[in-house]
Amino acid sequence: MDIRQMLKDNESFAKGGRITAFSNTELTPELSALLGGAMGTYLDSNAVVMIGRDYRRDTRMLKRSFSGGLLSAGIELIDLHGIPTSILQFAVRRYGADAGIMITRSHNLAGMVSIKLFEATGIEFQSKQVAKIVEIAKSGDLRRVAAPDVGWISVADAMKVYDRALAGFFASSKESMKEANLRVVVDCACGPASRIMPDLLSEFGCQVITLNAHRPRTPLFLPNPSSLVRLRETVRAIGADLGIALDAEARHAIIIDSQGRIRTAEETASVNLHSRYDPSSNATVVVGSSVHPSVYHDLHKNLIFSGHGEPGGIGRAVLQHRAIYGFNDTGLFVLPVFSPGSDAIVASFTVLSQMAKSNLKSTDLYRNHQVFAQRIAEVTFPLEKMFNFFKSVLNEHLKDFRVIDTFIGIKLITEETEWIHIHLASDNNTLQIEVYDPKENLDRQSELIAFARNLVDSFLSK
Repeated sequence: MDIRQMLKDNESFAKGGRITAFSNTELTPELSALLGGAMGTYLDSNAVVMIGRDYRRDTRMLKRSFSGGLLSAGIELIDLHGIPTSILQFAVRRYGADAGIMITRSHNLAGMVSIKLFEATGIEFQSKQVAKIVEIAKSGDLRRVAAPDVGWISVADAMKVYDRALAGFFASSKESMKEANLRVVVDCACGPASRIMPDLLSEFGCQVITLNAHRPRTPLFLPNPSSLVRLRETVRAIGADLGIALDAEARHAIIIDSQGRIRTAEETASVNLHSRYDPSSNATVVVGSSVHPSVYHDLHKNLIFSGHGEPGGIGRAVLQHRAIYGFNDTGLFVLPVFSPGSDAIVASFTVLSQMAKSNLKSTDLYRNHQVFAQRIAEVTFPLEKMFNFFKSVLNEHLKDFRVIDTFIGIKLITEETEWIHIHLASDNNTLQIEVYDPKENLDRQSELIAFARNLVDSFLSK
């Protein structure tokens, strides 16, 4: 079958501002090479591009074919090999590259792979830019340079540069963290962050216990409810001060406090934000539109709200408005003074540095940043079925709701910014349902809880 025809027949390839498809059936090496050539054509001749991947075998295959397409258009390529997305974004801006490419698998859908494209700023391409690249690929009108002008491949140790940059960024916290001698359990989700996170924690005086730092032969979907329970039980069993669950891209961090409680992304964002925000300043902060108001109630007027739209929306809004920080309820934390993209390692180190400086246990630190829903309910639910339940709701088209992945569960959001958060509770075989209605209507809150219960019951009855 003609490769360009495959692209024309599948209009969802560029859905949501990313090139996303099933690996090796829809997104084949041949199609990946075509898309690489299209991106090379879209960029200026002799542009410098950084490319990376996660640790899955198919992303290595697709990265190599995509690289071939770029080189055929005369692009100079810097190969970062296996690297977290967060560090690739950091490197694109730090090295002054013209663009970046990350090829990574979905954390909850078997076989699904995404090609994420980044501008020179380190911010993800907008949908219209990705659509233009796909159109070039469909047309077949690619720039093919003469043999002497084919691009070069070079290698850069971006991990080492990032390592030293982060150590310098938190230098003022180093002595207090060493004195605190914190015991930390970190789940690296079998991602490239396993090459850097344990060593950085150790350098700052932490006792480190690492989970899922290997490269599995078969894909693991991490983090998931079962892996979070294992992390929580490990924290409790050894009396750790903190548990950290990264996703494979090191863009999201789930924090588990010293009592084994899973903290929400909003609570971790609040710890990060208030460690740097001066209420007397005029600094701007970008906030996800469905974040609980208690997180930002003291930020006065300098708020920019960002919806769950295109990938990179938080980072782009931070850049456009010169904000000091940006975050949302999916666990994206953008600190532009360090990196243009969401960085879970920075977010985790901020929590640890605040614990050390304040001499507070993580449970006590988070108590000052606790987010309370208006109504809470709990339902018994088998732990082994939670991952599939969350996945089924994410893939379902629910009328009147936008569904997002919070990495500890799912959040259903209406146009009126009412929301339902269904996630793993403190008991391993229990789901917690939290609801929020900006109008504080008790009847509406009851309706939202009833809707969530119905979702749960419908799944269990299948």
